[in-house]
Amino acid sequence: SHSWRSGGTSVARWDWELVGWAVLLLGAGILLATLADRLLGGTLGSALSLAALWGGMLAAIILAFARSRPRMLLRFHPLDLLYGIVLGVILRFTQGFLEIAGTGTAAWPTAGTIDGSLPASFWFDGVLAPVVIAPLLEEFFFRAVLLVAIFTAVRRMTNSRSWAGFAAISVTTVLFIGLHLVFDTYTWWSVATLGLVGIVCAGLVVATARIWGAVLTHIVFNGVAVAMLVVGTVGTVGA
Repeated sequence: SHSWRSGGTSVARWDWELVGWAVLLLGAGILLATLADRLLGGTLGSALSLAALWGGMLAAIILAFARSRPRMLLRFHPLDLLYGIVLGVILRFTQGFLEIAGTGTAAWPTAGTIDGSLPASFWFDGVLAPVVIAPLLEEFFFRAVLLVAIFTAVRRMTNSRSWAGFAAISVTTVLFIGLHLVFDTYTWWSVATLGLVGIVCAGLVVATARIWGAVLTHIVFNGVAVAMLVVGTVGTVGA
């Protein structure tokens, strides 16, 4: 059956205007997040900063899907679960190899607590936020809204799915890396890992026309890191 990649009424209003609004809303979220963190600081500043950033992405997602729902994009296929598990684990192992290449060693992550216990805020800051909320919002913003809108707009201009796919994957991956660089300092291997995650997730959406493989890949990628953190932290007890 035809998907959003073929055009049609389901993406009739997914265009450069939508791309512009999405980028503008992301920019507003980044600006408010930065201001909240710098002006308020502490736990409150961090919480409001995260809320502002997520709010910007969520606003763009709502705006896009209020226009229409791209055909097949939200459909789930059992293969999406397989893609997510396999690719998420491969990407996390690749990150480890890149870190070894960059540092000569790959330290097992820990939460840095003296007694090997997990911080009180761990279940939100360490599990819910990075494993559930962030992957969902980031994938829907970058790989559903932006990617589909850019793909559709470029396909209309060039009448080429190949150029549309290349443009959509490239632009969304660069912006995905850029978002992370705004809020943290990254090494070359961390940036390379972000790039690989962006390319793989974007490629999945272009190849399958569905979003859930990308969402699950991102969830598994982040989830493996959290699991390693838990093992590394709890494993320090009695060491």
